[in-house]
Amino acid sequence: MKYLNQIVAIEKDVRRDTERALTTAYHALQKPAMLEGIERVYQPAVDGGEQLPPEGVRVQATVTEMITATQELMVRLFDITAARDFTNGPGAAEGAAVADVRVGEQVLVASAPVPYLIWLDKQLEHLQTFASKLPTLDPATEWTLDDPRGVYRSTPVQTARQVQQPRSMIIVPATDKHPAQATTYQENVVVGVWTTTKLSGAVPIARRAEIVQRVQALRRAVHVAREQANRAEAVRPEVGSGILSYIFA
Repeated sequence: MKYLNQIVAIEKDVRRDTERALTTAYHALQKPAMLEGIERVYQPAVDGGEQLPPEGVRVQATVTEMITATQELMVRLFDITAARDFTNGPGAAEGAAVADVRVGEQVLVASAPVPYLIWLDKQLEHLQTFASKLPTLDPATEWTLDDPRGVYRSTPVQTARQVQQPRSMIIVPATDKHPAQATTYQENVVVGVWTTTKLSGAVPIARRAEIVQRVQALRRAVHVAREQANRAEAVRPEVGSGILSYIFA
């Protein structure tokens, strides 16, 4: 897109599509079942014991995938809005109401005009809310990263499988005059072991905290840039006399 009218023509559609996709992603993050999975494998206690098929539920979505999708959507929205505001803005001329968005020594946005800084702050506010809601892994469980999708695997846990089997017990011993008297009962017997591994598409608590801190740092940088840009000396063109003299001449 080379001209401002082209940017303005599609900006509304880009904003609508981005907001719709982000809303969908946000709702997906609120559905823990989509981020959870499990694997269960059975081993009989003795050779030749009953075999049971493995069980499992696949992780349908991961926070890592959602972050990647969100990032791709937001890049387009940030760029097209910047194209509009920078084109309409005063540029980097001396005395212009622009400022760099700087985090530490890194300049993330150079010579940003005030309208874009105001818009950017609002978007970062939404991103901060999004980041603060990212599901995190249960800290009571030990997790390891399983694959590039962002699926984590817990330490396997073994649980015994028990079944009830009939047993007999003599309650009155046999004598030379009477046979023994016995009773039957059910006894729980371990016949195998289930090995269960939990899967999760959430992220470590430290990862979420890192993202939130980065958003907060960037918002502070935007606020500093706005203050700096607003300290630009105001331009005071005298146009009113010419306009009104023309009207009322």
